[in-house]
Amino acid sequence: MGPTMPKNKPPHKQYPRHSDALAEHRGWLARAEKVALLPFNQGGSTHPTVKVGAVLVDKDGHEIAAAANRFAHGLDRRRPERYKNGSKSLWVNCAEQMAVARAARLGVPLNEARLYVTLEPCAVCAGLLAELHIKQVFVPVGAMRRYAKLKSKWKQSIEVGLIKLAEAGITLTSIDTNTVPSGRRTKR
Repeated sequence: MGPTMPKNKPPHKQYPRHSDALAEHRGWLARAEKVALLPFNQGGSTHPTVKVGAVLVDKDGHEIAAAANRFAHGLDRRRPERYKNGSKSLWVNCAEQMAVARAARLGVPLNEARLYVTLEPCAVCAGLLAELHIKQVFVPVGAMRRYAKLKSKWKQSIEVGLIKLAEAGITLTSIDTNTVPSGRRTKR
């Protein structure tokens, strides 16, 4: 009789045989999307139209922190004037900022962490990621197009953010989240 296998599984993730190489990245992007769409009382986005989620993952593939774009703790999100005349952006914090703040509150180091986010980082968040030495950011393919109500000022901020990421040596990878893994067929 051969050696017996240990009862505890190894600490790394294993994927089904038909899984593709990008399955882990798709899973984390799906997690970021889920966080963004949670009800606001469960940590989801308070933004009425642009709901963004972010997940920080450590080098071993474990979640460090997840957050959505929302009001900071203690701020009154119910005040209607905070949603009018372009003032939302002054009150709602970016998902990336909220995830980093959560990691800081938990005291978790971000060495070699990677970020999964449902929208490319804005100029401010790109600078923050550079300061934190985050070297990998993953977004869905066509992320900006998915946010039809994104204002032109944010599109411009994202363009500057992309430049900042590139200059800081941060790799931005777009993942096709709609791809069917090899070995699986869709019905016709």
